[in-house]
Amino acid sequence: MPNANGYWTWAEIRAKIKRDTDTEDEVFVRTEELLEYANDAIREAEAEIKSLYDDYFLTKTDMDLTQGVSEYSLPTDIYAHKIRRVIYNNGSSVYTIERIQDWKKFESKAIADNFSTSDLYQFFVFNPTVGDPKMILVPKARETATGVMTVWYQRDANRLAVDTDICDIPEFISFVFKHIKHAIYEKEGHPNMDRAYRDLNVERKRMEGVLATMVPDAKNEIEMDYSFYEEMN
Repeated sequence: MPNANGYWTWAEIRAKIKRDTDTEDEVFVRTEELLEYANDAIREAEAEIKSLYDDYFLTKTDMDLTQGVSEYSLPTDIYAHKIRRVIYNNGSSVYTIERIQDWKKFESKAIADNFSTSDLYQFFVFNPTVGDPKMILVPKARETATGVMTVWYQRDANRLAVDTDICDIPEFISFVFKHIKHAIYEKEGHPNMDRAYRDLNVERKRMEGVLATMVPDAKNEIEMDYSFYEEMN
């Protein structure tokens, strides 16, 4: 059973799936396969969640600046390089570090690298090395300072590996269960496979419906972006 907050561990998920599918003593679907099915389900739920509600996995990290350095590694758990906002705060100056528009980022970096500037920091993302995407700060850091750059970003959903690992999408755990059951039945050629597929789609639709209206404070007006007019001024 889940804990008081509705979170299920991998051990609890596995036990329930085995009970529900009468596979406690079966070896046709190995434990490692079951784990793969579970993480596949989480990966699919994660993609649905992030396509409909950006801030479900919102988190942040404070980053240090080093004078003369422009390249900074992104958080290891960032999802698809999805940075929501970068804030600079040194105690006396606070502002948004804007993402440089795509068509001018290379020119902006070249100019900043070759000429002294007092412009506010800006950034863009590039991916030079497998597994180590970077944020490029333009201009290069003019100071060495601790924790002055706060990066708000979407993190990955938690993946399962050991018994105590937690599935951190408690609202949609039924989708995870249905996804795993369908994968088991599909491998077995089970007669309930079609029903399991229908049940999975019912849970998918329910999840999409919940996410489509998932605004914590009930304010669901469309936010207007006036940055274009601010830039012109």
